[in-house]
Amino acid sequence: MLTDWLERLSPGSLPVFAHTRQRLMEQRRRAEEISAREVAQTILADPLATLDLIHRANQRGSRMGGEISTAESALMMLGLGRYLDQTRNLPVLEEGPQGRDAQLMAALHALLRRAHHGAWQARDFAVLHSDVRAEEVQVTALLHAIPEFLLLLRAPAEALRLARLKRRLPHEEAEQQALGGVSLEQLRPPLLESWNVPELSRDLLDPGRVEKPRQAILHACLDIAERAQRGWWDESLLADYIALAGIENLPLENVIATAHANAMRAERAADWIAAPGAGVWMPMLPGPWPIDPDDEDAIAVAPPAKSVAQPLAPDVAKPMDKPVAQPASPPVEEETAPLCPLPDKQVLRDALQNIEGHLDGSLNLNQMSAVILKGLHTGLGLSRILFAMLTPDGRQMKSRFTLGIKPDDPMRHFAFDLETRDLFGQLMGKMQGVWMHQDNREKLWPMVHPTLQKMIGDVDFYAMSLHANGKPVGLIYADRGHGDCGLDPHSYTDFKMLCLQAARGLGKLKQ
Repeated sequence: MLTDWLERLSPGSLPVFAHTRQRLMEQRRRAEEISAREVAQTILADPLATLDLIHRANQRGSRMGGEISTAESALMMLGLGRYLDQTRNLPVLEEGPQGRDAQLMAALHALLRRAHHGAWQARDFAVLHSDVRAEEVQVTALLHAIPEFLLLLRAPAEALRLARLKRRLPHEEAEQQALGGVSLEQLRPPLLESWNVPELSRDLLDPGRVEKPRQAILHACLDIAERAQRGWWDESLLADYIALAGIENLPLENVIATAHANAMRAERAADWIAAPGAGVWMPMLPGPWPIDPDDEDAIAVAPPAKSVAQPLAPDVAKPMDKPVAQPASPPVEEETAPLCPLPDKQVLRDALQNIEGHLDGSLNLNQMSAVILKGLHTGLGLSRILFAMLTPDGRQMKSRFTLGIKPDDPMRHFAFDLETRDLFGQLMGKMQGVWMHQDNREKLWPMVHPTLQKMIGDVDFYAMSLHANGKPVGLIYADRGHGDCGLDPHSYTDFKMLCLQAARGLGKLKQ
């Protein structure tokens, strides 16, 4: 069946979106003064135009002994003036049979929006990683969606059925049902190779190389774009954020803010795409979801659709006489009381079971850390959490992941030598925990190094060393911030239980 799909989706004439053709024709009129970079930006908003350009450049480049992996290099290879002259011959998607099928066009625009968002995220996080060839990551992110685009163009019935199945089945299972036993992961590498996509791009998409920084950035950004299509509450997004925080050496909160900002910027940069992007779900208003454009059953019974610029308000909501979203003046300080997080026992149980269910090496460090952090934060109601890990030289414990700790907080630089005899160093001798509180502070606080005393401040805290396979691997520190939110014996027992389970999980990570 794989061979059949490769033949059906083989290289051939490829349309571009009408907006792309219009922009290229406008740029053609300025051919004498325009730069390859400016033209490349137009092409990189359209995955179909990107594939067409990369395919043509590598057909020519293969005869000259090189592979072309960026749009700008491809334009230079083909000749900028020659390429712009040929744009008048590009077929336009909206002028073909797809343009007369509203359901199909809606699906194409939704896929285009997702691909554009993923590519925007990938390029920005690659730049943050000081990748001087960030456009290669951007191009590869666009090409990741090519199998789905080609299915919509050449096998629309199967493509729309696949989209419907994905809403109620795991993605791989849905793909195999819709495509006769073939998954997109199996189809993508040989299909891209048949279209002369360079080996560098195919390697970036290889899930077996995801531990490498460029691959990890790309996969995390593609996952963010796909999950955020339906909102930003998906629990699995935390694993993507943690992966990016580790690679970029940035606080988790900064990574989340960057991803949200990228979603908004990507949407504004391509306002011609007739589909809502992830940015519109940022203010998660209550109400029913807009109808999926490829859900035939829902369309058949639904009332006329309203605007999909944001989730619709519930029917019981009544219009307000005056807006209430922006108060005329900030609340007075006396009315502002600190909010203490409440533990959620079900989330704690879920975290413990999640770790237990993945002692088979099926999770990597970032995924396991996401489970642990959620259990500590939501399950135990701990507001400031720090996960320190052993440095490669085995001499020091250093902050690796944080949650709820502000970017300018000195705790970001939490570290101590393994051989030190202060409180944290002694904790690392075996797997054990400590609860710093008023009854033992006089005895234990002097054992904390003065540098760490300044970082931590005058708060009660829990800390526990983590050992796996007989060796120290990390330390978890957690508190509830200000003094009004104290710690308690029950939470300490649960904290130690979760840390013990966390150590088991860290000892069974995917290699």
